[in-house]
Amino acid sequence: MSNLPGRFLVCAAAFALAAAACSSGPKTEVKARPAEPRTVVHPLTGVEYKGLEPWMNRPVLAIKIGNAPPERPQAGLDKADLVYEEIVEGGTTRFMAIFSTNDVQRIGPVRSARKVDPTLLAPLQALFGYSGGAPSTIRVLRSSSGFTDVGVDRESSAYQRDRSRSSPYNLYTSASELWSGHSGAAPAAQFRFLKESADASAGSTEAATDISFAFGGNGSSRVRYVYKSESGRYEREQNGTQHTVEGSEPLTYRNIVVQTVKLSAGYSIDKAGYRTHDIATTGSGEAIVFRGGKAIRGTWQRTSSSEPFRLITTTGRPIALAPGNTIVELLPQGQPVSIAKPAA
Repeated sequence: MSNLPGRFLVCAAAFALAAAACSSGPKTEVKARPAEPRTVVHPLTGVEYKGLEPWMNRPVLAIKIGNAPPERPQAGLDKADLVYEEIVEGGTTRFMAIFSTNDVQRIGPVRSARKVDPTLLAPLQALFGYSGGAPSTIRVLRSSSGFTDVGVDRESSAYQRDRSRSSPYNLYTSASELWSGHSGAAPAAQFRFLKESADASAGSTEAATDISFAFGGNGSSRVRYVYKSESGRYEREQNGTQHTVEGSEPLTYRNIVVQTVKLSAGYSIDKAGYRTHDIATTGSGEAIVFRGGKAIRGTWQRTSSSEPFRLITTTGRPIALAPGNTIVELLPQGQPVSIAKPAA
């Protein structure tokens, strides 16, 4: 019995040493799983991005680009995320090219503004680059809000003349120069978009692989788009010739939106004696959306120039675009759209 306390102490000491040895061993740390990058949908293209992108922290840039014969081929037009085409004097057209994702170093030829431009710019909160305009147009621009003026009269150092081309078709600029010194953010979404995994041809039974129309009754500015199934894009022709940009790249789009708009006579006369047009971009009108080789018919609706256009089917459902670049054709009312089906 006299040895029991000693044995108890020895056992207790051995147990304590073993516990200490266990407690001093390597520890396993449980690390938190890093959060998945948030998916952000580009407001002009519907393309999904993960992580930070330069376009998220800068305003979009809208540039007026000419489309008369001496102005083709254009520079940078194929890199725009969204393009509006509008009629100007004499039946020719002009583009408002909107850049967000691409820092394009040569854009042009830069041409003058029109009264319709502030109504297209308002929901974008864009920087607006252009080369002058009629006095009445400049008064409208100066009194409008919803954009920042970075035209040649305000940012002259960002524009250069190309002496290899004739004036006034030789003024060029770059996105980086116009973005420099201007902070901001991307705008709200301008369209509804399909998921990138969705079939762009779904939702319509009307095949449309060959589309043509003209902005003038005399056949001026005849435009044709031919769908290329291998790329899922529409290739543009202008007056019977493939429309290419500098470098001979064809001009192509994932989506074509044809919006019928009302024209009225403007108050200005250009140097050639042509009267300007006023283009209505609020209210409603017929619309056809082309994506994935199919046509979706409906209407465009807009109650205020501060909001984006809404595209609605004939049954009242929203029309979504395929992810990618888009051209919106502001086609004068009364100009027919020809749609050819693929050959059997």
